[in-house]
Amino acid sequence: MHNTGYQRGKRQFRMFTFSRLNGSYKLDRDSSILEFESPHVSFIFSAYDKKLIQELVSSLIIRDDFRLGSSQVKVVSIDQIHETVSEKMQIRFLTPVTMYSTFQLDDKKKTYFYSPLEEEFSGLIQANALKKYEAFHGKPLAVDKPLSLTPLHRERIKPITSKFKSTLIKGWTGDFLLEGDLDLIQLTYDVGLGAKNSNGHGLYEIVRNLRD
Repeated sequence: MHNTGYQRGKRQFRMFTFSRLNGSYKLDRDSSILEFESPHVSFIFSAYDKKLIQELVSSLIIRDDFRLGSSQVKVVSIDQIHETVSEKMQIRFLTPVTMYSTFQLDDKKKTYFYSPLEEEFSGLIQANALKKYEAFHGKPLAVDKPLSLTPLHRERIKPITSKFKSTLIKGWTGDFLLEGDLDLIQLTYDVGLGAKNSNGHGLYEIVRNLRD
């Protein structure tokens, strides 16, 4: 599923996301290597396809130790997070949310990453979520309420640049207001908002539900 995903037109969507490793660490600035000081680390994995989660959990239970990079790790516990989504929520990004467009300039492929403060950002977020829904279900979703993502406390919205393989990705963290169709919001909660979800972008937690 990581290599194939769900198809919509020429686009493929890998319907999962994950957090960074959480734990006490120190950074070697010369080598850019994180060295975890605590013997215990944790991370969040989230997917829209519940079968994928069940298969992952079963695999970890059967084989409770595995290699992560150059380190041998052992699974101590697996917990399920229960959160109820609503049509209006304050959310906080645990990993940066990113949206971008690609275009040709002087025979070179260029990528433009949108800021959440730009007009186009929220509309692109909605279009991306609708494409994911159609790719998974095989049919478009008719929404009565458009999906919108609005930054709260604009001065606290933080740009984060990360590197995946040889590609630089610019994303944003902070608190946002998320409103829209409940089915579409559930999808974004499970798989992440925006682009590059399967690279660990767009994962969020619910700060509070804001039901009218």
